[in-house]
Amino acid sequence: MTVYLRHAKLLKEFRDSGASVEDLARAWASLDGKADKFDAEKNVSIFDAIYGHYLGYLSETEEILERATRYARDRAR
Repeated sequence: MTVYLRHAKLLKEFRDSGASVEDLARAWASLDGKADKFDAEKNVSIFDAIYGHYLGYLSETEEILERATRYARDRAR
């Protein structure tokens, strides 16, 4: 299977699963071995989150998605 087909399959599975930006951020945190910290801060106020794992991974994931969208639009031109 070519890389393109594999990526298309992954994106389809992601959409079909109903995954969210938060799910993607948690996946990234788990790759860093910090899923437990991400989960612990999920329902904590911004002032009580000591390290900002939840908001940090979430905001970085949003930035990645925004950049990827912009790059894809540029590529399509």
